[in-house]
Amino acid sequence: MQYKKSQMIVGKWVNKKELGNCKKAKIISETLPQPSQFLNKDGSLKTQDVCRVQFEGKGEAVNVGLNAATINGLVDAFGEDSIKWQGHTLAVETEKVRIAGKSEIALYLIPAGYKKTDDDNGYANIVKADTPTPPKGNAADELGDDYQIPGDEDADVNVKDIPF
Repeated sequence: MQYKKSQMIVGKWVNKKELGNCKKAKIISETLPQPSQFLNKDGSLKTQDVCRVQFEGKGEAVNVGLNAATINGLVDAFGEDSIKWQGHTLAVETEKVRIAGKSEIALYLIPAGYKKTDDDNGYANIVKADTPTPPKGNAADELGDDYQIPGDEDADVNVKDIPF
């Protein structure tokens, strides 16, 4: 059997409930993929992207598993090499979310000049602060009650014909 040398980030993990009003943090290590406690559909271990983060006002740096929104924002701001993500002051944002029915706290690390938004499907994205926020709701809400469907100008509907 062959073995490969692995790099593990060791130490205490972040307790998101204890972050309180912490507003700033810095990544102080390279981000590395590590096995998580969750399984893929085929039974293999999922991986998570982990780095050490120093939160403002907290004693020691802790391990943080970065979510996709945070990683995408860091890549956009500093490039694809996670070594370049280190040392920058990042805004800290948390929010309560439901994951598989369980109440959890999501943690986002946001570069200066960026903001967290939700896309049309409700997924978090970290984008440049000058990126316009898409309007909420759907296009049908914006049409108004007097909107006429094209090609339907001559259709008369008798209210008595509606089955409900």
